[in-house]
Amino acid sequence: MDTEKFQTSVPGIFAVGDINTYPGKKKPILSSFHEAALAAFGSMPIINPEKWVHLQYTTTSPKLHKVLGGGDAGV
Repeated sequence: MDTEKFQTSVPGIFAVGDINTYPGKKKPILSSFHEAALAAFGSMPIINPEKWVHLQYTTTSPKLHKVLGGGDAGV
């Protein structure tokens, strides 16, 4: 298992959650969100190779705060 992208040994197939195991994996509900995020970013070169995905954090992104209707970033 490629734990950087969660791509299986079959190109273009990704696996997260209960279906996969690897050394150090914690309880699935705790790790599945992390695995899904990495799989989503890992799959983008296959889904849309021309598009670069900018990672933003809801706690610090002014753009996301504006979209979500929040206050200043980081507050």
